[in-house]
Amino acid sequence: MNLEKNLNQSKLKAIKSQMNPHFFYNALNTIQSYILSNDKKQAVNYLSKFSNLTRTILEMSEKETISIAEEVKTLGLYLDIEKARFEEDFEYQILVDKKIDAENIKIPTMLLQPYVENAVKHGLLHKQGKKLVTIHFQKIDKHIRISVDDNGIGRQKSAELNAIKNKNHQSFASEATQNRVNLLNQYNQKNISIQFIDKTNLSQQTIGTTVVFEIPITY
Repeated sequence: MNLEKNLNQSKLKAIKSQMNPHFFYNALNTIQSYILSNDKKQAVNYLSKFSNLTRTILEMSEKETISIAEEVKTLGLYLDIEKARFEEDFEYQILVDKKIDAENIKIPTMLLQPYVENAVKHGLLHKQGKKLVTIHFQKIDKHIRISVDDNGIGRQKSAELNAIKNKNHQSFASEATQNRVNLLNQYNQKNISIQFIDKTNLSQQTIGTTVVFEIPITY
């Protein structure tokens, strides 16, 4: 009973993390910017995506699992909203292997978006030049492997910048999600794993971060 209660509490924290005030403030600020510049078409388009994302998150909060297709749509809405902030410097791609039945294979709700947010907020925000996030869904044996890859400044540099600003580098969102994964593993007796990879080039210079999820297909 306590485990189920903790799982429900972790879900509420996950909802809170995905609807955080900073994201809402940035989104409304962007809409205001479009209105002030008299770009009504962009304002309407952005507001439509923002309202769709908000509704989707609330709908997801009532479910334990969603299809990969639903997750892809939600992540696309979120990244489209963030893309408007970066304008021409930011690109993203979401890849789903053809052998994945995206409409029927389920994954837990409230799982990926916090780490995608981290890639944007911590990895790419302070990067100069082109910024790229790649999300890849693969079928590996009896698991779905999902990678969230960015070409940002890396975790160490991000931690240093956040220390200067007296900010906690470990975001509430990712911490809440990690706790939720731990509880899901206990409750369902299935192993969801999360791995962080710090990417470097041949000169050992940081070239970004990859977060890899392994989720049983039988979820």
